[in-house]
Amino acid sequence: MNSKERVMAALRLEEPDKIPFIDWVLPKIRSEIIVRKGGDPNMDQAQFAKLIGMDAISMEAYCAPYFCETIVDDNGVEHLQGAGLIKTEADLDKMVFTDPKSPGFFDEAKRFIDKYGDSGLALFAGFRTGMLNTLFSMGMMDFSMALHRNRPFLDTVIERFNEWNIQVLEGLQPLGFDFLMSYDDIAFNSGPMFNPKTLKEVFLPGIQPVLDTIKMPWAFHSDGNLAPVMDDLVGMGMNSIMSFQPDVMNIKEMKEAYGDRICVWGNIDLHYTLTRGSVEETITEVKQRIEECGPGGGFIISSSNAITDYCNVDNVMAMIDTIDTCRDYPINLS
Repeated sequence: MNSKERVMAALRLEEPDKIPFIDWVLPKIRSEIIVRKGGDPNMDQAQFAKLIGMDAISMEAYCAPYFCETIVDDNGVEHLQGAGLIKTEADLDKMVFTDPKSPGFFDEAKRFIDKYGDSGLALFAGFRTGMLNTLFSMGMMDFSMALHRNRPFLDTVIERFNEWNIQVLEGLQPLGFDFLMSYDDIAFNSGPMFNPKTLKEVFLPGIQPVLDTIKMPWAFHSDGNLAPVMDDLVGMGMNSIMSFQPDVMNIKEMKEAYGDRICVWGNIDLHYTLTRGSVEETITEVKQRIEECGPGGGFIISSSNAITDYCNVDNVMAMIDTIDTCRDYPINLS
């Protein structure tokens, strides 16, 4: 199998020739990995993926915007931590989107497909369902107030995101991507950001038009503790969920409970193992994930979010090398 075939088999809950490895690697540590591997510092995305044995690459340019204030840190990085801008019906005019039907809107995606379509890697594009966008754009307080006192206004905000997301998906899906990834961080470590009843009775019916538009394999990403809403989440129809944050969710238990419906994707610990642990602990954890989740297929291995610049590069190299030597089927680490 090539990488694309391997990934698509896992998303179909089949057992490929190897466990797929898909991750996001931030710029600084990417450069350090290239140096360690003796690669060309100017290598492109596909070349880097093949250098470290990854099976897919992505672009994330088509995620819906947030309508909220931002905070800029000392390094000039923007964070979506400010107040929401959509507080009342009078603010709906602030929800201004780039027109997906405008000339050139999908040019970046087309260039991505043209460049990497023959790479043998799986290609995926990012979007959002609109749940997280609604929370950030309204702010938690005003979202909660509207939920109880002005439901039509809340529904209108969701519908505005729906309209844009549907147009994006309709234009994106025919271009040649292999699957999609929805980035919707909807949980804290303690549990979902909102009552599970809100997911079931407000968000899921609200975003159903978006879900109905998806005609290709897709994955869903959220950090935090999703366990209280897993039944409803899986009912959204995605092929995979990522990343099962290991300090609050047990990926082995999730595969046992849902592995006949979703491919589990994750989850080498970013909180401790890759950042503060040892090389030996990293090797042990990678092997443990492979032993727990690899048999039978339906598993993609990765970090528990992304390989960040604050990871210990020795541990990251140990993770990459251990995946490379231990991911062949049939799984046998004895």
